[in-house]
Amino acid sequence: MKDKAQSLNVIPIIITIVFYLLVLGVFLRDAIDGISFLVLLLLSLFMLTISIFIFRRKQKTKQQLTISLAILLLLFCYELPLLGFVTKTYVANLYVEPRQTVEGSGIFIVAISYKALDNMESKQEAQEYLRKYPDQEVITITKVRNEILYENKNRTIFEWLQLKKTPKEEMRENLKLYFGKEEARLTEYFKHDKGIGDSAGLSLLLTELIIKGELQNGLRLAITGAIDAEGNVLAVGGLREKLQNVKKYDFPFMIIPSENAKEAETLQRELKLNIEVIDVEHVDEAIEVINDLNEKYKK
Repeated sequence: MKDKAQSLNVIPIIITIVFYLLVLGVFLRDAIDGISFLVLLLLSLFMLTISIFIFRRKQKTKQQLTISLAILLLLFCYELPLLGFVTKTYVANLYVEPRQTVEGSGIFIVAISYKALDNMESKQEAQEYLRKYPDQEVITITKVRNEILYENKNRTIFEWLQLKKTPKEEMRENLKLYFGKEEARLTEYFKHDKGIGDSAGLSLLLTELIIKGELQNGLRLAITGAIDAEGNVLAVGGLREKLQNVKKYDFPFMIIPSENAKEAETLQRELKLNIEVIDVEHVDEAIEVINDLNEKYKK
């Protein structure tokens, strides 16, 4: 009898979690927007509260409904910060001229500037809005999927609770571990450059090797790639926009992570790019590529 009672107490927990996952799944597939997702959870909380009042004299039923209410309330509180993200319906990817962190190194960070566009009903409306800013050259305008909004919300919560480092903090830590200490120049760089992302990791590492005299380069090289503490080169996002950026500023070579190689091959055909794109898995491989390119194209 005791086991049966325990199993009965577990049932409302399972039902509540299954309901929540179903509603979340509908949201992540873009079938409903973020406000509708939160409203559905709120309505469910209201219905459970009413049910507890109706069945207040039935102790077991009331207990089960109270458990469901408590679980759903916790989940609702976790999802509530989504309100700060649901207005971002489109994002404009803007051209940014690749730059060297050290003049004359030939190592250029390829970055993309993002402009969030709030409450835009269509891509056409977003385009009309951006025409007010002729100084901002747009590469692409993309509809923000609910999955991306949800990932951003979760990452923000984890960062706020200090359960997860920001991509910039992770990159900084990986560079420190790779070199055995944080180089003074990198400390200054991180202090002043607020907009840097983790895809600059490979560029910063190679630039530091040039400063140390461990690598020579006489070419203009566009580089993107995150790194870990062992020097492995990790995948990056926004490759389409980065390739278009490199094309606009007339770079002959681009070094990317091997994890992005298949995507790059498809994009090169699609965008008809006349750029030599070379993929690498590790910093040592990137160094070898740079040495080979300099040997091949040295003046």
